[in-house]
Amino acid sequence: MKFSVTSNEFINAINKVIGVIPTRSTLPILGNVYLSLEENTLTVIGTDLEIFIKNLVKVNGKVDGKIAVPAKRLETLLQNLGDRELNFELQQNYKLVIKAKGARWVITGEDPNDFPLPAEIDNPKIVVINNILLCKYLSKAIHAASNDELRRSMNGVFLEVKKNEFRVVSTDGHRLVKITNEKFDYDGDKFTILIPIKTCQIINKLFKGSKIAESVVVENQSENGENIDTVEQPLISSNVNISLNSEFMQCDFDNISITSRLIDDTFPNYESVIPTDNEKTLKVEKLSLIGSVKRSIIMSDETTKKTSFNINDNELKVKAANNEYGTDSEETIECTYTDEEPFEIAFNGKYLLEAIQNFDSNEILFDFNSPLKASILRPSEQQEGEDMMMLVMPVRNI
Repeated sequence: MKFSVTSNEFINAINKVIGVIPTRSTLPILGNVYLSLEENTLTVIGTDLEIFIKNLVKVNGKVDGKIAVPAKRLETLLQNLGDRELNFELQQNYKLVIKAKGARWVITGEDPNDFPLPAEIDNPKIVVINNILLCKYLSKAIHAASNDELRRSMNGVFLEVKKNEFRVVSTDGHRLVKITNEKFDYDGDKFTILIPIKTCQIINKLFKGSKIAESVVVENQSENGENIDTVEQPLISSNVNISLNSEFMQCDFDNISITSRLIDDTFPNYESVIPTDNEKTLKVEKLSLIGSVKRSIIMSDETTKKTSFNINDNELKVKAANNEYGTDSEETIECTYTDEEPFEIAFNGKYLLEAIQNFDSNEILFDFNSPLKASILRPSEQQEGEDMMMLVMPVRNI
């Protein structure tokens, strides 16, 4: 194997796959990154056996070949090289020689035939979705998924696709997120899958279309050098091609491919826990509420994070207290409330904050029934063709 590439281009390729490579494993080969050169295309692969990330990078290829190279050692070297032209050559006994002007480094790798490669997906179902849309839905759903390994059926984001509809759902038993795209371009058979949390996080990170070279920030400066405005360029928008069967999912975007094992478990019947009789509606400005809830968490019980809502007429009082440390807080926010009777309910402040921060609208709607029943959160204005809601269970307001 023999090729040349700039250090910046190569480190960008390595950075895309290294996040999935385990720092410790009973299989030492997994600590390597797989490199395979065919003509002018270098394939870079990292895996933990559950997720495979493949990145294709253009290089000046001279001799085809392949090797498995210690990932951390290679990454650390590249990070300390600066931007320069690098020449790679594979020699006997899996020695990878890296040369630059006035310098030479040798890293001993391993047999590439021992490196596990992603399986081919047989008879896959195919769905195509815009990358920005997919990342948006996953990023808003991940926070509600369970990290409890004993609740495997909740350790991911549930994806349901049917004719003209794309839906993501997540829950940990205390909160729930459901986002439905009702104008989705799909005319195939209905299918459902459960995507692991880690896979969702990697997709969201790599498929945003916001690469270093693409995240250009343009700054206008006054004569004395001060920035007077900042304009951020839009994210790159393209399609993600998803191929899947009952065991695996493969997502292809740009020059990146992610193959992941799916969770083989039954997602809970989430529709049965969504209340349909919450008739008391509160409308409140999002940023004001976020600030109040953040401050109430600081003053709240460290275990329960209990944050109380006391609603009367058009005033919302956000309260919290910690009897152990003698702290308490009360803030009043203007709101609109549809019921004539005062109402009080308490939530885990952390769960509440994570929910309201994921809405894009300027105002949030809360639908209540009683202090002991789940509350529904909705944006004051839904995006066209979308239906987004979040559910948060209350805590006892003792």
